Amino acid sequence: MYIPENKAETSPSDLLKTGRNILLVGKPGIGKTAVTHQMLKLWAERDNEELDYMFYFDMREKSDIKNLEDLLFGAFSEPDEGKEVLQDIKNNSDNVTLIFDGITDLSDHPSVVKRLVEKHLLSEAKIIVTLRLDDEEDFPSEDFVRVEVKGFNEQAIKTYLSATIGEEQKKVLSNLELFTLCHVPMYALMVSVCFSSETPEDSPQPCSIADIYINIVRHCLQINSQTRNRDLNSFINTKWNEMLSLAEVAFHATEGKTVNLTERPCEDSCVLSFLNPLVIKVGPTERTTTYAFLHYTIQEFFAALWLLKNPDRDQIKDVFQQCLTEEKKHMKHLIPFMCRLLNVKSPSLMKCLNPAQELKNTSNWFFEEMIDTLCETDEAGPEDSELDVDTLFLCQCLYESQCPEACMYLLDKLDYHLDLRGESLDPLPCCAVAYVVAQSTERKISLNLEDVMVSEQGMRQLFGCLKNVQ
Repeated sequence: MYIPENKAETSPSDLLKTGRNILLVGKPGIGKTAVTHQMLKLWAERDNEELDYMFYFDMREKSDIKNLEDLLFGAFSEPDEGKEVLQDIKNNSDNVTLIFDGITDLSDHPSVVKRLVEKHLLSEAKIIVTLRLDDEEDFPSEDFVRVEVKGFNEQAIKTYLSATIGEEQKKVLSNLELFTLCHVPMYALMVSVCFSSETPEDSPQPCSIADIYINIVRHCLQINSQTRNRDLNSFINTKWNEMLSLAEVAFHATEGKTVNLTERPCEDSCVLSFLNPLVIKVGPTERTTTYAFLHYTIQEFFAALWLLKNPDRDQIKDVFQQCLTEEKKHMKHLIPFMCRLLNVKSPSLMKCLNPAQELKNTSNWFFEEMIDTLCETDEAGPEDSELDVDTLFLCQCLYESQCPEACMYLLDKLDYHLDLRGESLDPLPCCAVAYVVAQSTERKISLNLEDVMVSEQGMRQLFGCLKNVQ
């Protein structure tokens, strides 16, 4: 269930006690890292007389590790200090727990990590890995028990909002789109920040994921500027070169499926506030600094910004094509951000950086190109060929865009038939489907919901558009 029940099936304490290897999966921002941090806290506070070891690694910080000793002790001990401990770890690996937080593709990480995960090193150690749902099928998970992090349940959302924004929570609770966003803890934090800012009473509140990110980026630029500039759009325009440098680095890192930025993209402290510096020990007296975005989704947002700031039709089309490949399918996460960034409604980032006409020119071909590329024809033969479409993903993109014309183009392409068989619809995708269906006022839509799992909150959204369904 996407707004999970109040009963937690598995707690961090349960995960700590089990002797099994654990694959901790979930959507971006859902709380995978928070779960591992809670496990560390519980481990540190135990009253345990037996010697055991627990190591936590943020995988953004591990790029140049050569061997097990460097991995375990490189940043924390003087030369030779850890030798005796390392030998005990090797001799008693059943007393060792290793957490690798933020695995993407094992082949992109140091070989020592791959050997540990595959049990070629410390074969009896307990391994805990966190990764996105999208990366799960590429991970060798035969020896792991799978645990999915589900996020905030309904009561937890109310408790969190009450603690962070007080009476303002009523505005969130009365808006189903905002409320469903808050089941992802990271988005709940972002919603809280947006509502805690001083804004007019009747100002529009963000109701989509990209809306949230635009508000957060603008908010961060404002609070990190020395002047707290009231004309924020003009201030953003003065940061054009620095933001473009950051966005370009984000794009190339995302394309390479890495979160390690080896070069500092600019010198401006305001723009650099979106990065964490990572100091790595490369020798007894030598340190090198790399950088990583505060969260992988922030990196993807800036990557989308760079693509639109350089609206090369062939390059954007290449990204659409990459989404259809196994190697580069992760690039699809840029598309919903691009769809919203093309919309010049307030708040906007792109209209501070691009002339409105240039955005309109890009928008004129962007959505047709996206839909045509992502609607591939099966090779079954002309007499029974059919479109192989990720309908739900396209609906989410169009919901971010708030572009009725693009919705009608998709519906016409699909002959007004939306096939969602077998999908698990959390409330936000239901908002997206309902939005697309609501655009078709002249012709009824065939909506296939066979074997669909949908929550009560999501059904409320779908009920609102049924007048357009045949």
